[in-house]
Amino acid sequence: MTRDCLRLHETSSTDPIRLLNMTCVERKNMRKIIIDTDTGSDDAIALLMALSDKNTEVLALTTVFGNVSLKQATRNALISCEVAGVSVPVYPGMDRPLIRDRIEAIHVHGSDGLGDAGILDPKLKAENVHAVTALIELISKHNDLELITLGPLTNVALAMRKAPDILKRLKKIICMGGAQLGYAAETEVAEFNVLADPEAAKIVFEFGVPLIMVPLEVCLNGDGRHGAETILDELDLDSIKAINTPKSEFLLKISSSLLKFHEIYYGDVGLELPDPCAVAVALRPELILNVYPANVTVDTSGSLSYGQTVVNTKGGTVLEDQIYVANVSIVSALDGKGFKTMIKEALR
Repeated sequence: MTRDCLRLHETSSTDPIRLLNMTCVERKNMRKIIIDTDTGSDDAIALLMALSDKNTEVLALTTVFGNVSLKQATRNALISCEVAGVSVPVYPGMDRPLIRDRIEAIHVHGSDGLGDAGILDPKLKAENVHAVTALIELISKHNDLELITLGPLTNVALAMRKAPDILKRLKKIICMGGAQLGYAAETEVAEFNVLADPEAAKIVFEFGVPLIMVPLEVCLNGDGRHGAETILDELDLDSIKAINTPKSEFLLKISSSLLKFHEIYYGDVGLELPDPCAVAVALRPELILNVYPANVTVDTSGSLSYGQTVVNTKGGTVLEDQIYVANVSIVSALDGKGFKTMIKEALR
């Protein structure tokens, strides 16, 4: 058994029978992913889903500012690994955007990003390698890597600028970010992950690697209205409580701020989960109910539309020498029942 295969046996699952039976061939056939995250509460739930998936090998987590500071995002990623019972390298990355001032979302996720639930500090430690360097090195060693992004795209954009030929080797990027129908939450037109670093998002969207965009509306039934099938309602939360595992208890603890935010906004109980939707798209593409090609860029003009994902689905010319070509696949609807089942399976 090679050292790499031994490491997988040691770290990829808490199921001892599976550890004993896993072979290097199985590892070769597993989906290989990296997750770039600004670990807030819904990011942490998304990480549990990915780290618990038996058909997926999470090679690394890279962290970035966003929902909370870089330091806090890194702490929360390590906590998520411990709750999942998996040891995965965590590489801290950028603590600020390329150009604009840094913004946070502690009003949504709490000051610690995990609902201010008093979660103890992790025993695991982050790697002493920058996320941008780690991304480049890992991608250079694999031809079939998929990258899931759950936060601002600063780490990814810098890696693309530093080593474009290597980043072109990515199989695909699944990006939770942007808005397609104007329901954007942060401003009239901009979703948080893109608004947090529009210049970085523009680089990534226009880079040329196959990109699947999971916009904010996916967790709101595709049209910005309350009542999406992917929102966890009171019955769903009760069923999660009944699972009664450390993972399910963790989800309920860290979701307090998200639940309060939803109640203030809508007046009832509900848990919106954009980042878990992106992980579901990546790991369970059969849950996608609708997806369409589009040309997407990001407004970096600094005007009222700063940070908007500008979506064109009709083709045609903008200028005499510029033609719209689809560069993004936009997911507009998910199977809510299947999505909730996936979450609950990950918590057992």
